[in-house]
Amino acid sequence: MGLFLLLAGLLLGLISTAWAVNCPFPCRCTWIVDSLYADCSRRGLQTYPNFEGIPVEHLDLSGNLFSEFPTQYADIDSLIYLDLSNNHIATVGARSLIGFGSLITLKLANNSIMSWEDLSPNEAFKYTPKLKRLNLQGNQLGNFGSGESFELLMSLSLTELDISSCGITKLGGDQLINQLPNLEQLSLGNNKLETLANLPSHSLRFLDLSNCSIQYLTVIFLDSVGSLEVLNLSRNTQLNLGDPITEGPIFATSLRKLDLSYCNLDSIELSGLPQLTEVRLRGNLLRELNSGTFGNNSLLEVLDLSENVLRLIGQDAFSNLKRLKELNLAFNEIARLDRNFIRNNDVLVELNLSRNVLRKLTKIVSNSVRTINMSWCEITSIESSALSSLSAILRLDLSNNLISDIPSFMRSETLKELNLGNCRISTIRNNTFRDFPELADLHLNGNRLTSPIPPLYFRGNKFLDQLWMGDNPWICDCHNPLFVEFYDYLTSKPAKIKDKNHLRCAAPAIFYGKLWEFACADVWIVNARSSSGGEKAWSIIMITLIGIGALILAYACLQKHLKKRKIRQNDREYSENDEELQRIRHLNSRILLEDATPSIHQNQEISLLPSYEDALRMPKLERPVKSMLDLSGPDRARNSRKLRRSQTHPDGDGSQSDMEEGLQLDSRQRFRSAEMLSNRDKERRAQYGPYRRTGYMEYNQSGSRRLSIEDSRFPAAHLKSQNLQSAEQIGNFQSYENSPYTKRKPKIAEIPPFKRVNMMAESVEFLTDPEYEDLGSKPGSPFAKRKPKPPLPPPNAMKVNAQVYTVQHSPVIELDPAIEDYFSAAKKQPSSSTIASDFQELLEPELTSLPDDNRSSSSGGGTDHDLERGRRKKSKNSASRRVSGSFTADRAADNSSSDSEHRAQVHRPMRETLF
Repeated sequence: MGLFLLLAGLLLGLISTAWAVNCPFPCRCTWIVDSLYADCSRRGLQTYPNFEGIPVEHLDLSGNLFSEFPTQYADIDSLIYLDLSNNHIATVGARSLIGFGSLITLKLANNSIMSWEDLSPNEAFKYTPKLKRLNLQGNQLGNFGSGESFELLMSLSLTELDISSCGITKLGGDQLINQLPNLEQLSLGNNKLETLANLPSHSLRFLDLSNCSIQYLTVIFLDSVGSLEVLNLSRNTQLNLGDPITEGPIFATSLRKLDLSYCNLDSIELSGLPQLTEVRLRGNLLRELNSGTFGNNSLLEVLDLSENVLRLIGQDAFSNLKRLKELNLAFNEIARLDRNFIRNNDVLVELNLSRNVLRKLTKIVSNSVRTINMSWCEITSIESSALSSLSAILRLDLSNNLISDIPSFMRSETLKELNLGNCRISTIRNNTFRDFPELADLHLNGNRLTSPIPPLYFRGNKFLDQLWMGDNPWICDCHNPLFVEFYDYLTSKPAKIKDKNHLRCAAPAIFYGKLWEFACADVWIVNARSSSGGEKAWSIIMITLIGIGALILAYACLQKHLKKRKIRQNDREYSENDEELQRIRHLNSRILLEDATPSIHQNQEISLLPSYEDALRMPKLERPVKSMLDLSGPDRARNSRKLRRSQTHPDGDGSQSDMEEGLQLDSRQRFRSAEMLSNRDKERRAQYGPYRRTGYMEYNQSGSRRLSIEDSRFPAAHLKSQNLQSAEQIGNFQSYENSPYTKRKPKIAEIPPFKRVNMMAESVEFLTDPEYEDLGSKPGSPFAKRKPKPPLPPPNAMKVNAQVYTVQHSPVIELDPAIEDYFSAAKKQPSSSTIASDFQELLEPELTSLPDDNRSSSSGGGTDHDLERGRRKKSKNSASRRVSGSFTADRAADNSSSDSEHRAQVHRPMRETLF
């Protein structure tokens, strides 16, 4: 297989390379191994094709209409073979071959060269130093040997010269051979040579003188060609072997092969040729062979004596031929053979005795013969011991004889092929071929067999695999079980019958000329249908098993298909989920970017949000409240309306109520912050599903925010993978130490820090505590005693003006605080909490005094001051309601504050952002 692939690859490579050559039309170029062959033969060309630039080596231009020698091909250095035979070239100029330095073979056969002079033999071939083969067959060159110098053929490299059929009647041997010192083969056949001149050459080894009308083969001629090995003298019908002068035998010590076929020789004397290995005497008139015929030719290997009139062959006719391998005695008149006539030929392999008149096959003794052909010998009987002495016989051909019976005890342990075709055999017995154990090929075609042969007759022939049974007059009894059995034996795989198309019926008349299978098809098919029940049962079982197997296979294929389909569906869903996840991540990133770069308006609102510590330092209520409804219920709206009325009607005794309303509003703002933190704690305790996904923000009835889990599809882990603070972290608030505002990490959201308003007072409680209610702005007041701390501001801190409000003192009823007092007079221990770790205070101008809002309305400002304070508180309360309970800086207060009010620069703490 590997060799076949290698050869195929080589062939394809050659074809592809041939395609790459621009072969001129109408030639065909092919690569053979590494040589380019161009075939332009029999194209009817009159002009030579152009092969410029093509490395052609073998160029065939035969069978065209060229009339001149192609001198234009002299530039092709690779050209080694040029065939110009069967054209109309009349002359070859003296300089026509200049440039053909690589040319080895030149064929000019069957052209129109009419004389040696037109060939320029003494000049033209000097320019071809590598020329070895020259063919001039079929040109009418005429006689050679007139003595003219221009007729001398001159070439130092020429080894083969063919001048057969050139009309030569006279040959001057000396003139032909002298200028060809290396000539080895010379063909002079089909020339009417009357006399055979000497050819003095020591290089000539092959000489063809067939059909030359030679009468005598003289000793002088054979002596002149001392190196001659092959001599063909066939079809010289008047030839006589021997010297006509001395009438002695011919002698040649170097001659190996001699062909004397069809020379009408009636006797032969070859004793003077001791080196002969091959002699062909076919078609002569030899009648007898004896021990002296080939007595001195002990080296003979091939001897052809066919088509003679041999009748008698002596017992010792071939006894001296110890090296004889092939002996042909066909087409003779041999009627009887001595059993020992080839006994001494120990290397004889092939014996041909066909077309003789042997009546009986008798015993032949040989230990070496492998093939015997005795066809067409008119043999009628065979001895039972005919093959017993042929110990190496492999093939025996007895076809076309008159044999009607084969003996029962005929045997051979080595015979492999036996041809009994076209004989008259009508019966085969059970022991006819029993003693041929190696029989593999048996021909019984063309005999007279009518009845089928039981297969048991061939049970001893284990290697029988080729049977020829055609052209016998078979009686087709389709209902006969033996006939069916014999047909099954011949056609069962591997089929033994080799001429199945010749198995035809001769009887009955309705089947005459029909093939067995067509004649008995109807009967055999019916019998097949009416087979036994067991066979039907087995057939049903096998079909059932095959069907079950097919169903199992189909189910397995379906399962595999569904599995692959599910895998593809999962992959598609995963890709869709991944795409949606990427989209949501992109959306979160965009929201984060938008929150990270707030507008100026948002910056102003966010920066005014108070911190948790600021919210705790705001003024407290002086009385307890029953519920948060006191701060956020209907009374709040009513108080708001009262405040608006007080602002629109500043006269009357509404000033004191306005002051009380203001305190209550401040307290409600504090409780609003507490309510927001409480709602956040509820949100933290809320139970969300295990696959909480991202969603939109919504507010519940209490005003707190939570994430909507409706239509959510992705777990919270995907959201947490973003650097964002989740709603759970905000909802986990438990105290001001765990507040998200105190533990914020600016790097998570990557937002530049913001600062918040931080009152520089030590505590807002000093303003509302009963212990300090009468101090106001006295020198003993904590506002007077307090000195602001001077911390260094950070370089990138944002400065914000904070409005410090003054509250007029008015006599009110003292109530118990509604909210626990977190700050006492005693100095608190420094806490390890990190609440204020993110806050820094800026150095602000010293506060000399704070106006006391508890004083009477007689202090500077009067009614106008009360109106301004009402408007400021109204704006403050509306801003606090917009943020759902958290404090917002009063932008309106910043815009409407008077120049007399003091401003403080504080830090703005960072505000953490969820989205």
